[in-house]
Amino acid sequence: MAAKLTMPSSTTPVTHPLVVQHNALVNARFDLNTTEARLFLAMLACIKRNDDSFGKCELSVRDVLDHGSSQNYGHVRKVLEKFASRLITIETLGTGGKRMKHRTYSAIPLLARADYVEGEGQIVLRFNDELHDYLLELHDNFTKAQITELMKLKSATSYRIYWLLREYAAFGKRTIPLDELKAILGLSEGYDRFNNFRARVLERAKEELAETDLPFTYSTISKGRLVTHIEFVFKPVNSATSLPTRAELSTGTISEWEAAVLAAGVSPGSLSQIQDRLSSGEYDEGYVSFVLATVQAQVKAGKVKNEGGAVFKALTEGYMLQAYRKAKQVAATSKVKISPALASKRKKLLSELEDAYGSLQFAKTAVIYTDESRPGVLALIQDGITKLESQLRELGA
Repeated sequence: MAAKLTMPSSTTPVTHPLVVQHNALVNARFDLNTTEARLFLAMLACIKRNDDSFGKCELSVRDVLDHGSSQNYGHVRKVLEKFASRLITIETLGTGGKRMKHRTYSAIPLLARADYVEGEGQIVLRFNDELHDYLLELHDNFTKAQITELMKLKSATSYRIYWLLREYAAFGKRTIPLDELKAILGLSEGYDRFNNFRARVLERAKEELAETDLPFTYSTISKGRLVTHIEFVFKPVNSATSLPTRAELSTGTISEWEAAVLAAGVSPGSLSQIQDRLSSGEYDEGYVSFVLATVQAQVKAGKVKNEGGAVFKALTEGYMLQAYRKAKQVAATSKVKISPALASKRKKLLSELEDAYGSLQFAKTAVIYTDESRPGVLALIQDGITKLESQLRELGA
């Protein structure tokens, strides 16, 4: 049985619940085996949201290699040589990481270097600087995923399919041309026959993702006898259900914010997740109102099709918190002119604070921490939050 894509331990404790990639990287064409997918996930987890350059990611050989694998120098060297040789074919981005009107593609090495410190049993990896716009200082066109969900997967192809579906999580469906899907997964030999692809890739991914927050079913689209597309169907971030009754509203069984969220199409079963974030202080009810108004405007403009899904995503992932805090800040200082430099610094601090609160929530329950290690991690994160809030107060936020 293949080992799960467990995240290798690092010299720097991972406290952030999310890993992030530009959508161009999610859809890039490259081939990784299971061990390499594990290494790639570990490297993503080493990136902090406020990083503006790639640092070294130090990993233990024992955590990286499958149990039972040889850990001698020759074997580790071959693993690293193969991983370091990986090229990705990816959409070329313009200035500031923006997508260009006329798309072009580049072949870029994945790593800048990969070292093995034999005596210490350590692997040291570093991303290629050419990937800066795909992994660092991301502001739009990116996809987030929970580390804990990715760690449940066992195969590299399932890992890539999870990311492809996660990009469309709010829509509940993604249709991909079969040839394009094979290219994204880096598959060539041995998959000419669709039955082989179905059994070794689609069915395996379906089985593995059933254990995550993104289970799916799929169907095929054919032209004659030739399968041309795969249509993945999965539950959106949420699904609409019945609205609250007058009795529930009048007796106080359900609050006004809950009623508004349900009216937007969020399922009653999902309210507890939102309530948990409110109770933890991750945000206040003002953020709920802000999300509802923002998404409703996006729906009217034709930018969002699944209102409930978009509301749920914003309330559980908190990705509109930065905009909300900025709106509050603008309202409070509407008559005060702010220099571009100060505004940029404030925006960065608010983004870091948003991530820090997400990290705090993650560290409280994440199974990767023990009773001994959790208090230290929580204290570290809380100290960072305190410093960020202090810096924001100094800026008048």
